Amino acid sequence: MADHGQHSVPHAPVGEFDDMELVHPKTFIGKYVWSQDAKVIAIQYGVTAIAIGLVALVLSILMRLQLGFPNTFALIDPASYLQYVTMHGMIMVVYLLTALFLGPSATT
Repeated sequence: MADHGQHSVPHAPVGEFDDMELVHPKTFIGKYVWSQDAKVIAIQYGVTAIAIGLVALVLSILMRLQLGFPNTFALIDPASYLQYVTMHGMIMVVYLLTALFLGPSATT
């Protein structure tokens, strides 16, 4: 058994540091894009989730237009319709439920 007495582990001397001024970001990019603050990251999660939610809303509108007025719009063919349904579902379930509801609450 090793002796773990008072003098068995050498300690480094306590360092003395001059007072340092904290750096605070002064620009929008410095504060909201490159931030490491948990509250700002929660805001970033929320804003990004809402922006992606708007994409899902547009997909929902395109799907409803196809159902309401079949074969009227050229950009909504049957293959695109199925892609819109899939993208809308994945965005709503995976991204919005995860990022919007769990993301900000996990960082605060």
